[in-house]
Amino acid sequence: MMNKLTAAILALLVLLAAGLGYYSYTLNRQLDDLSGQLTSLATEQSAAGQEIADLRQETTGVLSGLRQETADALAGLEAQLGETQAGLDTLDAALEAGRAELARLGDQVAGISDFSASAVYQQVSRVTVRITDGESTVASGVIWDTAGHVVTAYHVIDGLSPIYVVTADGLVSRASVTGSCLYSDIAVIQLDNNPGIAPLPVADSSVVAIGAPVVAVGNPFNLPGTLTAGIVSQVDRFEEIDYTTESRSVANLIQFDAPVNPGNSGCPLVNAAGELLGIVIARIDATEGDGIYYAVAANKVKRVAEAIIASGSFAYPWLGVSAGDLTPDLVEARGLASANGVLVADVFPGDPAQVAGLRVDDIIVSLDGVPVRDTAGLTAYLGELKGPGDTCRLGILRDGQSLSLDAVLTVRTS
Repeated sequence: MMNKLTAAILALLVLLAAGLGYYSYTLNRQLDDLSGQLTSLATEQSAAGQEIADLRQETTGVLSGLRQETADALAGLEAQLGETQAGLDTLDAALEAGRAELARLGDQVAGISDFSASAVYQQVSRVTVRITDGESTVASGVIWDTAGHVVTAYHVIDGLSPIYVVTADGLVSRASVTGSCLYSDIAVIQLDNNPGIAPLPVADSSVVAIGAPVVAVGNPFNLPGTLTAGIVSQVDRFEEIDYTTESRSVANLIQFDAPVNPGNSGCPLVNAAGELLGIVIARIDATEGDGIYYAVAANKVKRVAEAIIASGSFAYPWLGVSAGDLTPDLVEARGLASANGVLVADVFPGDPAQVAGLRVDDIIVSLDGVPVRDTAGLTAYLGELKGPGDTCRLGILRDGQSLSLDAVLTVRTS
């Protein structure tokens, strides 16, 4: 009985061992499969990680490139915006200048449209005088101040004796010469019988506009109180004026086209506001043409007249050169950028220009930094703004090189 039981137990144990073995085998197979799957998954994850790393690196490169392209595009846009702003600023400045010019032209047009020669004549005729030799009218003049000074042209009183002055209301007075300036053709005479007439205001002739209306009131051909009207044709003329006995170059001239004739010399040239713009001194020779007349500009007249009244004379500044305008062939031959400037033809020994180091064939292009366009501009600047003893800085071209020379001006004596 015991043997049967033992055999049964052993048989059961064998069956259990066989089942456990099979189960162990099956489990191992499953574990092997799972391990293979895990290995495969790990391999796939590693590959995926590498792909992700590659993608991340590629993405980083793309983003970096995009950032650089964006930064470059923004920088270019900023530069374009800067250029656009600069262009807008330039356009705005041009528009502002255009507005100012339109306003100036508007004022000028308004002045022309409002100009009344009759009204101006009422102001000017009361200060315009006749200058006579006691028998006939020889020229004209204008009351300068309430002290009884009259300004006229130098060539009017040169050699004239006696001198009588007749005012617009018929007052007659003898006059004596206070002083004169040959090179400006300006003289001041003093009335013995002072009428106490208030003078005209003096215009700033440096700002007169070409085309501005003007009138002259004088005594041509012994026709007292004659009014003529015209416009300013040009300013800062430097012209050779033919007088009875000689000819002289006179600077600071206003050219105008209001008709003047013998007897008008010394008369006032007046603007639309009734201000003294100049003193009439000459006209083009009637046998050569018409419509070209000259007056010494008011700024020059004022400077000369005040000096004469104060000291009896006017010391005209002297540089000591003979010069001429640049001609087109000279501009071409010397390779110059323009015809602006003055060619030095002669330098007088011992005079300011020679002492300063100026040479023949130098080209003067500026005075004290102010551009010189031609001989008229050079003489106008010196005559109106400089005096003996003043230092004038000459900007010159010499053999294509720019130089600066300082000249101390003296008094003109010839």
